[in-house]
Amino acid sequence: MNNLSVFFQKIPPSIEDFALVLIKALLILAIGIYVSKFISKKIKKTICKKDPILGNFISQVVFIALFIIVIITMLSNIGVQTTSILTIIGTAGVAIALALKDSLSSIAGGIILIILRPFKKNDTIEIGSIIGNVESINLFNTTIRLPDDKLAILPNRNIANANIINCTDSDKRRIEWVFHIKYTNDIEQIRQIIQNVISKMDKIDPNTSVFIGVTEFGSDSLSFTIRVWAKIKDNVFAIKSELIEKTQAALNEAKIQISPQKLNITLSSKESQ
Repeated sequence: MNNLSVFFQKIPPSIEDFALVLIKALLILAIGIYVSKFISKKIKKTICKKDPILGNFISQVVFIALFIIVIITMLSNIGVQTTSILTIIGTAGVAIALALKDSLSSIAGGIILIILRPFKKNDTIEIGSIIGNVESINLFNTTIRLPDDKLAILPNRNIANANIINCTDSDKRRIEWVFHIKYTNDIEQIRQIIQNVISKMDKIDPNTSVFIGVTEFGSDSLSFTIRVWAKIKDNVFAIKSELIEKTQAALNEAKIQISPQKLNITLSSKESQ
């Protein structure tokens, strides 16, 4: 015990002062991070009650802002002048902006999405070839859950500059199916058969217009199109599958066959001169 006290007495004052400053800085950092997380979680919890997307985005911005303040406070307590820190940040700002221009544009894209609000959480949107349900708008990216349960993570800058189709803006969806019949078939008979099939399907919206008719003349068949509407909550894909199956069964019962599409390929050989 005496040897330990002698050891501490021999520690130079400069090392002792440095250790105290370091401990103080670490305490400021630890407490600052805890407080930053606590405040950002409270903000997220409060705002998410009304708007989950906005709450998630603002909480991330608040955490980063508070974390920067904590770092500046910690450095100033170590002995680094605050004005020097701000000068360094200002000087390095241009270089950082050039190096992180894509990330900064994603932040700007996120702000645009939050302000314009083209979609909200759980909306089904279509962006190019990607279609899925929105899970969150983060500081740098937006996450979309695809129909096969994969998670697409898209930079905000790409979404802000893309053509967005919001599929949840209406509670119903149009179902379209095109099939082909022979020229010799009776169009009115086929129309009546399909009308009977549709009238027996409860999940097809009766308050919307139904289209059944020829839409194109093919080389060896007519293109027959069915357009009906159904509620999204009733599972549009299942309704379309049911419509196809019941139409096929009804046409088979009436001895009407759906004409398969054909592709004629003619091969010609050219004799060498």
